[in-house]
Amino acid sequence: MHILLLTLTWLTLSLLSPWAASAVTATVDQNQITEFDVITLTIRVTDRNGVTPDLTGLENDFAIISQQTQQNSSISIINGQQQRRGYVDHILTLRPNRQGNLVIPSLPVGTERTQSINVRVAPQSEAVTNQMQQILFFETLVDRTELYVQSQLLYTVRLYYSDSISGDFPAPPNLENAVVEIIEDEKRFETVVNNRRFYVLEKKYAIFPQQSGLLRLQPETFVGTRGRGGLFSARQRVNAVSKGHRLTVKPVPATFQGDRWLPVKSLAIEAIVNRPNAPIVVGDPINRVITLRAEGTTSALLPEFAFPDTALARLYVDQPTTSEFSSSNGLSAESILTVGIVPTAPGTLKLDPVNIYWWNTETDQQEITQLPPLTLAIGQGATPTPLVSDQSSASPPAVLAEIETLRAQLIFAQWAAGALLIAWLITLAIGLRRVRKPRLGSIETTTPSLEFGVLKQSLKRGDPRAAFDALQNWRRHYFPDTTSMAAVIDLEPGLEAPFQNLERALYAASHHGEASTWSGAQLLATVEKITAQRKHESKKQNTSKPTLSAQLNPGL
Repeated sequence: MHILLLTLTWLTLSLLSPWAASAVTATVDQNQITEFDVITLTIRVTDRNGVTPDLTGLENDFAIISQQTQQNSSISIINGQQQRRGYVDHILTLRPNRQGNLVIPSLPVGTERTQSINVRVAPQSEAVTNQMQQILFFETLVDRTELYVQSQLLYTVRLYYSDSISGDFPAPPNLENAVVEIIEDEKRFETVVNNRRFYVLEKKYAIFPQQSGLLRLQPETFVGTRGRGGLFSARQRVNAVSKGHRLTVKPVPATFQGDRWLPVKSLAIEAIVNRPNAPIVVGDPINRVITLRAEGTTSALLPEFAFPDTALARLYVDQPTTSEFSSSNGLSAESILTVGIVPTAPGTLKLDPVNIYWWNTETDQQEITQLPPLTLAIGQGATPTPLVSDQSSASPPAVLAEIETLRAQLIFAQWAAGALLIAWLITLAIGLRRVRKPRLGSIETTTPSLEFGVLKQSLKRGDPRAAFDALQNWRRHYFPDTTSMAAVIDLEPGLEAPFQNLERALYAASHHGEASTWSGAQLLATVEKITAQRKHESKKQNTSKPTLSAQLNPGL
């Protein structure tokens, strides 16, 4: 019997010694709580410097409200010898995420682990709930129970309280496949409910579900304390919980005809053309500013515009500037787009209208908003000044008389010149019959072209406006059958890239007011090459023509 007692004592000490000497332990202040209570978890780490527990396993069933660390030491006497041991307490305040039998799992601390702990979470009694509702309660509102995917849902959270309380207001909803925006943050006011005055703290959110199906808004929860505290008063723990919401998110309707889904409350578009005061001519940069405003959406859903070049103009589209605005009605978005238009040929420039399809979430039907068409008259631009200008019928009589006198003199001069030319040709023919003259080649003007000289100077200076005007005169001189640079580029494709760079520099200087950093070197080299080719082709054509003597004397 004595031996059996010693054996049991040894076994008991053997089983208890690992826990007594364990370097890591975990304890809680209570094992049974309600859904709104908190528990204190203490993890003690002995003789392990710099080792901290891994709390990842707590996230499933508990929320960590607070965390602190305390460092202490203990003294023990074993066999008459004093021993000092240091330990660190990691103290955590936990709130359960749900009701039921929960488990604080075994947590790793360095190379060791804590023991697991069972915690029972019971629902709060109805009596306590009713008592709490006399102090504070929630109200949550949604503006609709059915909505389309990517459309706006307004969600309002109000916390009513009758006394001084402290605690954290619930965070914004954490939803998968949804965008949540805060549109009103901590709006405070007072109201009366059942003949009792309450203070109200309100927050409002705009929710945009990104996937059709069921959308769940979980109940809002508040846990805090009541009263201001002090030397002779204690603070009371209080809590409140709201009702959740279940909403239906509908897919894009099959009847929607647009290429890009846009569910909004309203949509408006405005276009303004910033044009020169004088008539528009080839090369004048024009800005068309397009403003798109939508209510009940984010800027990410606003449509983008594409404007291709036309036969009479090149179009340059800037990056749109977007903004978002919030109000009690939700979010609104605005997009401002600037389109630069540089006419390249005279005529009537027409830009077609653009239809924007959108879904009206208030009337539940498709609507179309149109960007109106644009029509501009484009003139030829600067042309060489004629020797005699054509006067209108409203000219003064003295001017008309002078014009008639000049016209009569011009007619007489033309007849006299014709008679002299005929006499000279007869004389020349007679002389050629007597003495055969050597063939005469065509005479080519060796004086440099004024048009090319002006163009060359403006290109070397890097002046885009002067270069553009001079380039038009150059075109009229060397390509007289064309009416625009686009027609010249069709004949000389190598001119397209440097000419586009010139247009961009011209547009940037006009639209943004930027100092020009454009270089005309590439354009100058291209123009010089084309000019040389045109002169060479003209010389070949003149050389291949029959001489004057051969035309007059085919038998010689």
